[in-house]
Amino acid sequence: MEKSFSLPGLGVLLLPENPSSVLSELALYSALAVQLRYPDGRAEAATATVEEVSREATATIESSTVRALLLTHAEAAPVPAGTEVWWAGEEAGW
Repeated sequence: MEKSFSLPGLGVLLLPENPSSVLSELALYSALAVQLRYPDGRAEAATATVEEVSREATATIESSTVRALLLTHAEAAPVPAGTEVWWAGEEAGW
């Protein structure tokens, strides 16, 4: 994970360091049971949904679309860069 952004009322958006082929294969808004592995070695269970983020072109940046994860659990807080997000293939139960 490269960056995280708090989206008040929604959760925390996690932008990947590299595009993930796994995320591109999943349906948008799929709820996933994931594990966050922080750079300091701590691990935490979390719930995240698959989202799509678009960036419009500017004079120096081309337009792009990337799949990202939105942490939606109640305790969601911004996470440090370098945090790994692991998914074991399980959807989250609401």
